[in-house]
Amino acid sequence: MNINLIDYLSINRICFTNSDTKELTIDELINVSREDNKVSDVASFKSALLKRDTIMSTGIGYGVAIPHVKMAGIEDFFITIGIHKRGVDWDSLDNKPTYLIFLIAGPENQQERYLRILASLTMVIKDPERRKRLITCNTKYEVFELLVKAGQR
Repeated sequence: MNINLIDYLSINRICFTNSDTKELTIDELINVSREDNKVSDVASFKSALLKRDTIMSTGIGYGVAIPHVKMAGIEDFFITIGIHKRGVDWDSLDNKPTYLIFLIAGPENQQERYLRILASLTMVIKDPERRKRLITCNTKYEVFELLVKAGQR
């Protein structure tokens, strides 16, 4: 099963946020996902995301967080992206601010596909220069184009 990140991205699910907290940032990402018809039960979705984050922070360090959830009611995997220019406290493993947030959601019974999506995303964001370029993007089109190019390598 080959994973192409482009299949899970959309310009409609890229946002720039200035929220002061992790929870408010998550609210924004959920709203962007809902507006793109990916989430219908906002309360359950948020609850599942926050519950997952209490197990272990989804702030992986290097300015990146990957909040994620698999649950009933999500028909197919998707990624919603938040860019936070100032950085937000995400209780990251390295105790540094988070600038790039990649929310991944999908059906609960597809662990292998989820892991493949996560691995593909990790390959794209492990490049420090690419992370810097993503943070300095000013439009969702720039973000999308950068990720499309990265996914084709």
